[in-house]
Amino acid sequence: MATLGLENILATQSIRDASSARTMSDKVAEQKDMFLNLLVRQLQYQDPLNPMENTEFTAQLAQFSQLESLNSMNSNLEVMAKFQSSMNSMQALSFIGRQISASGNIVNYTGGDSSLDFTLEDNASDVLVTVFSSSGSIVRTMEMKNVLQGQGTCVWNGMDNKGEPVPSGSYYFSVQAKGFSGDPVMTSTYADGTVTGVRFEEGTIYLQLGDKEVRLADITRISG
Repeated sequence: MATLGLENILATQSIRDASSARTMSDKVAEQKDMFLNLLVRQLQYQDPLNPMENTEFTAQLAQFSQLESLNSMNSNLEVMAKFQSSMNSMQALSFIGRQISASGNIVNYTGGDSSLDFTLEDNASDVLVTVFSSSGSIVRTMEMKNVLQGQGTCVWNGMDNKGEPVPSGSYYFSVQAKGFSGDPVMTSTYADGTVTGVRFEEGTIYLQLGDKEVRLADITRISG
């Protein structure tokens, strides 16, 4: 899959950040206008023989001042959020070509064999590896016997449980293991490889490792 350029990533983020900023500003402006309208109406229709108490009027002015302060604070936070998003995107692009390890279970299948990597906390008599489609339905189940503690790999040939090849796309896998005493063995899935691309989706940055995909936040080791 082609690598996204920095300009495209930042442009995508800028559009989403601007939309979010407009939504927040619109809400604050709406509340401010509502407050001003209520205040003007109250002054317009108050009883001349029983005017608004000074303390009450002062309290409402203080509320208006607080609203203005919150509006300014929100603007500053939005600027900081945009800056942080841009920095994260630039950092993600700097990983291209580097060797990393990260927790994750996403496979971008394009054909051929895929290595499904996992870690066992103890020796296991039975290991069940299940591949799911993007919609969550089971595609393939594979069993492994007598797997030692530590890192392990299950090779998926791209076939489903009926022996038919699956179409290209995103798949997920899970690993369950049972020890020789019959007790469950703790497992975790991971991906290890060279970063070949970057994908940005709904505020989350994904790094592509060949046919694997991991979140930037899930990186556990960097080398090279």
